Amino acid sequence: MSLKAKDAQERLREMLNSGRVLFGARLPAERTLASELRISRGALRKALSVLEAEGLIWRHVGRGTFFGVRPNPRIEIHSTLHYATSPAEIMEVRLVIEPEMAAIAAQQSTPFEIEKMENCARRCEQAPDLSSNEKWDYLLHENIASATHNSFLASLYNVVNKMREGEVWGRLKEASMNDDLWKLYSRQHHQIVKAIRDREPGAAEKKMREHLENVKSNLFRKY
Repeated sequence: MSLKAKDAQERLREMLNSGRVLFGARLPAERTLASELRISRGALRKALSVLEAEGLIWRHVGRGTFFGVRPNPRIEIHSTLHYATSPAEIMEVRLVIEPEMAAIAAQQSTPFEIEKMENCARRCEQAPDLSSNEKWDYLLHENIASATHNSFLASLYNVVNKMREGEVWGRLKEASMNDDLWKLYSRQHHQIVKAIRDREPGAAEKKMREHLENVKSNLFRKY
């Protein structure tokens, strides 16, 4: 890969990490984006292709390029569900499905999918703020779900992840997070991905459960 191509990718990643583009939002048009990043449109297109392959962005013909995971058109969440579902209920469901998800991913994931998980865990740890950290955390768990190669399970998890976008969840996460927990969660993310990479379903299941139990405990420790 040329230095220009690597530089274009890094500039684009830095822009996404900076919070200038909200998770799920559309990126500026190619001409505008190339000008802002001070790179050629050709280099920009190559960088966009790499990030799309990594699952960090997705493209819709006629609508543009978006930051985040391509939405599943078959999943529709009624607006009242966001208000009727509590963070405690979300954590209960996560504890039911995510440890098993990690175990299946340890058996079914491809090397490229594991690379994407490793990248997400690394970016989550290095994120400049909580907002960026949460975006990469979202992508990591989403990639683990996708790596099960079970479309129904991945779609079910997509619903769970959508519920994490609620305002109440965001306030709880912000109030509970501190530097020590940031380091703990980052370490646990790396442990989960390592177990998946090492093809150890039992360890992947255990590490994911430990991680989610920690999240649950710290999320509600003031209540």
